[in-house]
Amino acid sequence: MTIFSVLCPEKNTMRLLIPLVVFLAGCENPPTESRFDKIAKAYCECTGALAAMNEQAAALAADTNAVESFQERLKAIQMEYDSARLCTATIIAQFGKLKPAELDSVKTALAGKCANTAEQGDLLQEMLGE
Repeated sequence: MTIFSVLCPEKNTMRLLIPLVVFLAGCENPPTESRFDKIAKAYCECTGALAAMNEQAAALAADTNAVESFQERLKAIQMEYDSARLCTATIIAQFGKLKPAELDSVKTALAGKCANTAEQGDLLQEMLGE
């Protein structure tokens, strides 16, 4: 303890309060998610596995020694596709089918949020578009 802290205890209190106030100010509520952010998040959850499987199948298709693995992968993709269709039906029930301009907004919201899905615009169109 320094002589300064004994003579001016309120100064030490202020030194502790300033970082606390700065910390608490940084903990404000995050911005509200837009409709497109909500759709993108739900879509990622529905189709993330399917998109990853599609990429793996594309890699297997290029391998001439992996014909059997490729055929097994296609069966798994079909099952995942059916599951994704059921899942995205809940998104459509909540938000409705998306118009082309809205699909672009969802693509933008998807960027950086879930791997593999933002690049597969045809899947997005098929699953959620009009």
